[in-house]
Amino acid sequence: MTTTFKTIIILIFAFSVDAMAASESVLHAFERQEGGGDQDILLFQPTQDVDFQSSTIDDSRDWLKEYIDGVSYGIDGFFIDNFFGDDIINDDVAGSRAKFSFFTRREIGKPVEFKYGIDVRLDLPNTNERFSLLVQSSEGEEEGQENIPIDINEKAEYSTALRYMFKETEFWKVSFDNGIKWGVPPDPFSRLRFRRLTYSDSYHTRLTQTFEWSADDGFEESTRFELNRPLNIDRMIRFSGGASYALEDDFFELDYGVNLYHELNRKEVLAYYLRVSGANTKNMSFNNYGIGIRYRRLVYQDWVFAEITPELETANANNYDVTPIIMFRFEALIGH
Repeated sequence: MTTTFKTIIILIFAFSVDAMAASESVLHAFERQEGGGDQDILLFQPTQDVDFQSSTIDDSRDWLKEYIDGVSYGIDGFFIDNFFGDDIINDDVAGSRAKFSFFTRREIGKPVEFKYGIDVRLDLPNTNERFSLLVQSSEGEEEGQENIPIDINEKAEYSTALRYMFKETEFWKVSFDNGIKWGVPPDPFSRLRFRRLTYSDSYHTRLTQTFEWSADDGFEESTRFELNRPLNIDRMIRFSGGASYALEDDFFELDYGVNLYHELNRKEVLAYYLRVSGANTKNMSFNNYGIGIRYRRLVYQDWVFAEITPELETANANNYDVTPIIMFRFEALIGH
């Protein structure tokens, strides 16, 4: 009896060990994985506030945000041109983009004057970025306008053109525009432009040569040169000069200027400038001088800018009296 009882106890113990080993092997067959059932279950999870923004607005400003955020360490000419909206139609930065501007100017003792501008460049699909559709106003169609006094009374002209890019490399850009300046009657025009870019560790240059013909104005030629030299991480100086000649009127214009740009932060840039210009109305001479400060700031997200420019001007038209001028500008830069 004693032997039989001992045998039963031994069998029960052996069976219990085997059952525990099998149970442990089954449990270890399921490994803990992230996101599996081994995490704590929260019955009440705090909700996160989600800012609502229009996807259309976000898409329209992506090109500017990406460029400003991704610009190389330190200030450069491309950043300045994009921040001030001076290179919308030209091809230094690829992609479709547009600028809508509202501009006011007041001379002391005179009423406030207003002007509107529009510049649009739309890259056409399925053309390997060779063709672009341009819509321009006379305010933004010329390069180097920082050296030219603004004539607020000049009638705004609008044009539409198709651009074909013959050549586009790191150092060369050659394009041809063919379109119409809208008026009564419409004025067809053609424009051929060559641009040469050079780079070095201490400076960047840009030379632009343009030949243009229109039914009303005849043949015109313009040449412009810019030299950008960074002074330190947040300051850059630009020397620029240009000349243009209208064959039919035998009219010659010349301008040059010096601009010192100071990047206060990623939303504010201050520019000090000196400009000189002249024309051969009777004989070739410089007859308009200006010195001023441009303060420009992002005021809404990454695509709406406000700018204020106090200036002192002396010109032949005012018998070279010093004239205080104040200018305001609002611009929306849209594209991708």
